[in-house]
Amino acid sequence: MPAISATPATDLAPNYLPTQPEGFWRDRGVLDRSWNPPVLVGREEVLAQLETSVLAGLTSTRGVAVSIHGPRGSGISTIAAHLVATAKGRLTSPGSKGAPLVLQADVAAHRSPSALVTALFREVDPSYDGRGTSAEFCLLLFLRRLRTMGRPAILLFDQIGAKMDLSRVLRPLARPDRLMPEGPAGLPTMLVVAAGERNALPEDVEAIRSRLEPLDHHGLCEAIQVRANLAFQSPPSRDVVEAIARLSVAQGLGLSMVGEMLAEGGRRAEARSGHRLEVEDVGLPAALPRHSADAEGFDMALLEVLRGARGAFSVGELRRRVAARCEDTGVRAPTQARLWRHLVGLERKGVVQREVHLGGAGGSTSVVSLVAESSSAPTAGAPHAVA
Repeated sequence: MPAISATPATDLAPNYLPTQPEGFWRDRGVLDRSWNPPVLVGREEVLAQLETSVLAGLTSTRGVAVSIHGPRGSGISTIAAHLVATAKGRLTSPGSKGAPLVLQADVAAHRSPSALVTALFREVDPSYDGRGTSAEFCLLLFLRRLRTMGRPAILLFDQIGAKMDLSRVLRPLARPDRLMPEGPAGLPTMLVVAAGERNALPEDVEAIRSRLEPLDHHGLCEAIQVRANLAFQSPPSRDVVEAIARLSVAQGLGLSMVGEMLAEGGRRAEARSGHRLEVEDVGLPAALPRHSADAEGFDMALLEVLRGARGAFSVGELRRRVAARCEDTGVRAPTQARLWRHLVGLERKGVVQREVHLGGAGGSTSVVSLVAESSSAPTAGAPHAVA
């Protein structure tokens, strides 16, 4: 699928709006979490660079590894989905060994690397039971199965947070020669895409790495307007779109919950017998999911601030700096209680230390510093340009 250039939201109706009977809704389906927009507002250049790099790699090597990472709500999953569709089209070209095998794993839904690989394996063999086997052995069997099938494979690991160390999964997939005793000869072409909040591909793996920054306010509003134009017979005004954008940023959601917020607004408008979404209808869904990803993103922001420090921070100063970092990365800003809970949790893991300085006009003061890098600590991938 080629990159789709941005089109002004007001011009979308002739090309993208399905014909439906008159009514409040035009197409509710565009508000589903699994829906991919036809227009990638503000991401056209990034997608074009990724497609060029990936397609070039697929024609010259056995496989390609890609990392697309950045703050939650940056549109990472959408870009990954478009990239997968483009690669699938290339690998379906004449001369390939059958239709590409496209497998997607939601990393956030699994507790361990072995459980993740088992779920991936079951996509090609539902009878596979990986209980009691290591991730490495399961991957070895999985790669051998792919070789037997002989079909090009696209593996998308989506919703990557900070909890799971995926190096045991992604390194062998990107470098199967290090895992397979008999060597990788005969393996089909593979594309491995890691998409989420951090760069999960190990640094010793040759890969294409792209870090996304949150859309600016204008870009976020344009993305919301595009979706609203497709969902409603009478699209909302710019004031409504602005209100949704502000609420989304305040909650640290970015693009991740725009569909749910538009759907909730639609339900409220219908309940008051309105014919159009208005500012009074804007609000969070009643059952807004609070994923652990938000907590992980907060931990990463906190640790990034501490890593950049030459000494210790008072809790007050730390909160101010973390709040600024959260605003930059699209994570909800901390309350005092929330910051304290996270500090206590990281202290128990041996990642940070707190000291109480007594005396002075202000009484006792708590200061916080980073102990050392820890395998148990959340880590954020460093920014990388598209190679």
